Amino acid sequence: MKSHKSSSTQKNSLQWICNLLDNAHDFFVLKDLKGKVVHINTRLLEILGYTHEDVEDYDYFFHSVLKYKEIGPYEEGLIIELTGKYNIRMSFGIKFSPITNTAGEKVAYLGFVKLRDYVKGRLDYPLDLFKASANVLEVTEEGVIVVDGKFNVVYVNNKACELFGIKYVKFINTKFLDLIKRYKPDFSEISLLRGDKIVVPSRDGNEERVLLLKYGKLMNNHWKIIIAKDITEDLRYKKLMEQTEKYTIAGEFAATTIHEIKNSLTSIKGFIQLLQVKHPDSFTYYETILDEVDRVLGLIRNYLGIIKSNEEGEEEKEIDVNAVINQYLLLFEAEMVKKGIKLEKRFGNVPLMKIDKNHIKQLILNIVQNSMHAVENNGKIVLSTKYSPYLKKLILRIADNGGGIEKKHLKRVIEPLFTTKKDGTGLGLAICKSIADIYNGDLKIYSKKGKGTLVKVVLGEK
Repeated sequence: MKSHKSSSTQKNSLQWICNLLDNAHDFFVLKDLKGKVVHINTRLLEILGYTHEDVEDYDYFFHSVLKYKEIGPYEEGLIIELTGKYNIRMSFGIKFSPITNTAGEKVAYLGFVKLRDYVKGRLDYPLDLFKASANVLEVTEEGVIVVDGKFNVVYVNNKACELFGIKYVKFINTKFLDLIKRYKPDFSEISLLRGDKIVVPSRDGNEERVLLLKYGKLMNNHWKIIIAKDITEDLRYKKLMEQTEKYTIAGEFAATTIHEIKNSLTSIKGFIQLLQVKHPDSFTYYETILDEVDRVLGLIRNYLGIIKSNEEGEEEKEIDVNAVINQYLLLFEAEMVKKGIKLEKRFGNVPLMKIDKNHIKQLILNIVQNSMHAVENNGKIVLSTKYSPYLKKLILRIADNGGGIEKKHLKRVIEPLFTTKKDGTGLGLAICKSIADIYNGDLKIYSKKGKGTLVKVVLGEK
């Protein structure tokens, strides 16, 4: 058993008895020869709603916290009343017997405790409305707080303490509205009636919890009950479903678009083949046109993310990532020169990797294009590559000194169909994220309004 603070050296000499009592399923209290309580066993503490961690001095705890009260005689002992956590009063029978050592000398008194019944509190006390012990409320997945007419907290269960990140001793007897205003300064009783939500930061600061507060009145409006429910996961699931729906819409749109484009290109391709036969002297030109038609169709399919660039079973080839990136950057050269945009390339030592070059093309096409739209004339774009031997992954960074992204939009820019551009589709970054996922990687965006944006893409191998 874990040792606890005690002013009596007698407790240490009785430690072996305390260990035995803590392993028992019955209720026991141990007193020294002076009648001072030196131990309350684990089982009795549990039914009263406490643990050994709550106790510093067992005698003080027994008389002042548990409010020990003698009611009357009981067989050869006494009927006593103890007050558990949340002011639940309970009736016990207790009978003390001496414990002797091998020499027959008394060393302590052992109290055998038997639960008789719960004792009802004052008629106006809110817990009288709950016809079960506080333990029932401790197993619920929702936080339960009861307040009086002035919003002083008179009852709070463990789940509520966990949700708000506040210890019980600091929660009980506080003014609930003052506590909530730490998280939402304009919160009021009207907010409770509306069922407002509040955002509570976690203790480590890494994650926030969203709590929905439900409110009701008890005992002719003298007491009020507040239920706190963690809806963080519900909101995440709802957001995921909305994103899934958007992907479905995008997929249906893409399938329709591809079908129509394919029909048009098939017609064009057929007429070009007829012209090719009619003008054999221009065969090379027509062949080039046909190749470009096929390439445009492939680009559209790849851009919309509907058809895989590699057929199933086709082996992925190793490519020189830096060379492929450098090749596709040529597509932007003329426009960058026209706008006076400076492109700085910082290629690191990257080994050959099994990555589809068309996926690299899509990443460069979408991210560099966004950067070009963001920077003003004479702006700057920095593209760098690096290989992590430890992660065995490629790290691609593209940074610009453009206008940046507003904070409220930053978390949404990779959502499909979300765009702040008049002529945007909202698919570019969503496709980039899906490409990163294919290669067991990730895509993160860091931006500050008026300063610029950094897009970091991590790619491994399939």
